[in-house]
Amino acid sequence: MKRSRVISSLSALAVLAATPLRAQTKPKLRIAFPTLDLTAEVLYANDLGFFERAGLDIEMLPLANGAAIVAGVASGTIDIGCGNALTIETAYKKGVPLTVIAPAGANLNTALSNLLLVAKNSPIRSAADLNGKTIGVTPLRGVGEIAASAWIDKNGGDSSTVHYIEVPFSQSAAMVNSGRIDAAFCSEPFTTPARATTRVLANPFSVFGEDALITAFFALKPWAQAHPDLVARFAAVIHETAEWANNRKNLDQSAEILAKYSKTDPAAVKGTVRSHFATTLTSAQFQTTIDFSARYKLFDAPFPADELIFH
Repeated sequence: MKRSRVISSLSALAVLAATPLRAQTKPKLRIAFPTLDLTAEVLYANDLGFFERAGLDIEMLPLANGAAIVAGVASGTIDIGCGNALTIETAYKKGVPLTVIAPAGANLNTALSNLLLVAKNSPIRSAADLNGKTIGVTPLRGVGEIAASAWIDKNGGDSSTVHYIEVPFSQSAAMVNSGRIDAAFCSEPFTTPARATTRVLANPFSVFGEDALITAFFALKPWAQAHPDLVARFAAVIHETAEWANNRKNLDQSAEILAKYSKTDPAAVKGTVRSHFATTLTSAQFQTTIDFSARYKLFDAPFPADELIFH
């Protein structure tokens, strides 16, 4: 068993010489995350042995509910969580002392995985055409609704006239094609199959900008301050995993790993638009979602994104 001492600034890392380590002294990290492509770096790092090489004993805790992950981190039953940026920002704004320790999935405008869809025969062709219409999102007041509203207002529509209802991604295409809703925000792994029977109206995440973080790894700030070596080693592993996952030659292998844990067909995963993972962590990657969330009254006022990042 080897333990690598890793020093990371979250944007760069240096790996020092490995030293022997007794298995029973290897520190354990409890990590919670949804079993989704955007949050799958823990799965990849575990199966590839990156955590083992860094001298970390990982307990993986798959949880679909972002609020439950935040609650677990806040209570100390979870050491590190992975969730969408909006959930992290909202919890922080409510007084939960969270800190972001590593980036995860990032927006890539050329990777169309989060889309506004309409029926193929829909007369809706522009943002203004959505005025007064009903759009399905999940969850309500989540990142999809914020992105859709921002895109509509940026492109000549009026989001204040739009009615949002909660529609699971898996039902987006059926709801749009039946006429029960006028448009739907949909995300992978459901976007690709939905595109077979619907038409893409927009990429609403484009309003956040290239490389804006969609998901990130976070911890309770007092815990991170008490465990800087663990945070550095974890961040270094995530950086290594991001570079591996972003390499197109590894897409088939990562699809196999994700399919194994999510209990889905590997061919279905391979057929979707895969996530891009950030390899740097900056305040700019959060600031746009913070500003839009304040603009659309998810919380009362914006705050400097640098407050969220662990230093």
